[in-house]
Amino acid sequence: METGVITLTNTKEYPFNNSETTVALKHEQTDTEYTVLTETLGKAALVGNVCISGKAVNGFTIAFEGSAKSADIRYVVIRE
Repeated sequence: METGVITLTNTKEYPFNNSETTVALKHEQTDTEYTVLTETLGKAALVGNVCISGKAVNGFTIAFEGSAKSADIRYVVIRE
């Protein structure tokens, strides 16, 4: 299990969003069959859904879909 907190920043005006960021894993996975759980920290207003994509053995991409200017997201990487 690996955990961390990342601050995502959006500089676009609604309905556009450029909060997508790549997270590098500290411990390389054996494959991409891991799950990433997320939790929005602090004020969750206007963050919307948190999306995980582009999973690789050494990292993944994370973004939020809302119109917030920034959001602190805690993530947990787990193996099933």
